[in-house]
This record gives sequence, C-alpha cells and structure tokens, in this order.
Amino acid sequence: MQTGWTSERVVAVVRLAVTLAASVAGGFCLTVDPDGLATIVACGVALVAGVWSWWKNNNVTKAAQDAQAYLDGIRGTRNV
Repeated sequence: MQTGWTSERVVAVVRLAVTLAASVAGGFCLTVDPDGLATIVACGVALVAGVWSWWKNNNVTKAAQDAQAYLDGIRGTRNV
C-alpha cells in the first residue's frame, strides 16, 4: 500500500473539491462553470507549488545563506 501524496491523489482531491464547490453553489442557485472553477483552483495550486519550489531551491534566509557558504567551503567551490 502506497502512502503519502502522489500526483494522482492530488488530482483526485482537486477534482472532488471542484465538484463539491459547484454542487454547493448550485444548491444556492448560483451558476458556476466547473471548467472555470477548475482553472482557478489549478492556478492557485500552481502558484503555491511555484512559490514553495522557489523557496526550497533558493537560499532566502540568512541561516540558509550561511549554511550554503559553509557547504561551499567544504566542497571547495564558490557561489557564482
């Protein structure tokens, strides 16, 4: 049995959320375009994933910059 979040599980959860949101909105007599809602959700997920990936791959904090300088010193490389 596989544990953790896989891309298939994320897609399934997003689809479920979009379907539920459209159903609830329909219950309140609001018309919601499921494709438009899916696009908005997908853009939100992409934005969060992009910011998270950028944060993890760049030395943003002072502690991360110090750690990178220490690692570069051990490796004998310098940050260009």
